[in-house]
Amino acid sequence: MTPRTMAGPMVFRDSSAQSRHRPTATQAAATAILLISLAQPGPVNAAGTFYLQYRHWQPYSWPGKEPTAKDVSRSQRELGWRYQGATSTVGLDYDYQPLRIRTGTPAHNGHLHRLTFGGEWQHNLYHLETQVGVAGTSNMFKHQDFHRQVLNGRLAAFRAWHEGSDLSVGVGGDHRFGSFRWLPRLRWAQSTDNGHWLMDLPVLLQWQNADHRWTIRMERAGDRWATLDKSREVESALYLREWRAELSYRLGFGNDSWPAVVLGLGASIDTRVRYQDLDAGTRDIRLGDRIFGRVMLSW
Repeated sequence: MTPRTMAGPMVFRDSSAQSRHRPTATQAAATAILLISLAQPGPVNAAGTFYLQYRHWQPYSWPGKEPTAKDVSRSQRELGWRYQGATSTVGLDYDYQPLRIRTGTPAHNGHLHRLTFGGEWQHNLYHLETQVGVAGTSNMFKHQDFHRQVLNGRLAAFRAWHEGSDLSVGVGGDHRFGSFRWLPRLRWAQSTDNGHWLMDLPVLLQWQNADHRWTIRMERAGDRWATLDKSREVESALYLREWRAELSYRLGFGNDSWPAVVLGLGASIDTRVRYQDLDAGTRDIRLGDRIFGRVMLSW
């Protein structure tokens, strides 16, 4: 057996225990396929959409007085699929996000991959949002060497104040504020001649004009990625969280041969990253505020 450390106590690799505690890519894919087959919305008013998206940030200056530290570069490539019915929406999303920290001895390689399946369901007074998936560094998927933190998820459930009410109350759990936590949620959605409003406190505030071209969005973004160091001995996790504010414009709605195009300009505010450093231990760093641009194509 080969010793394996984990941001604290030492654990040991054992072939018999590995099958019990380490989810495989095949198991994750099978789970997603099963959930999709069970959650397919009805054919009434259904529509499928495929999208590609790219987001790029200004480089982050490394905080503190470390003369050898270089700026942290960050970008995100994403593709996904949505299927929308009369009372439900399901989707499958994949994104790859290089977060290159070039100082110290990070216990991760900075190449963050995430595959998730989720959706929203409305039934009478109740609204449900779920998401399950896997998130980890590239060496985990390359060598199929996973630990339990690779499994990830979100859940939120709401109940309308009364029949016909735009206001709902509920609870949600996710990693948007760091470690997984449950928070009370207040949701309000309304459409008027002046546009479409969606408020989901404390994680989202959005306005979209009546023809769906202009969107203003303020949201809390954050998640956890399971990590391995270069030698694949140290198991840990990276937490990335921030506030995002964005103004976006839809150039067109697309047709059979041309995609719809969305351009966005925004800012990531109070961006923080927490990870394990092989020399310094756990680091919780405030990277700061940066501008980003976004382009999305959808068919």
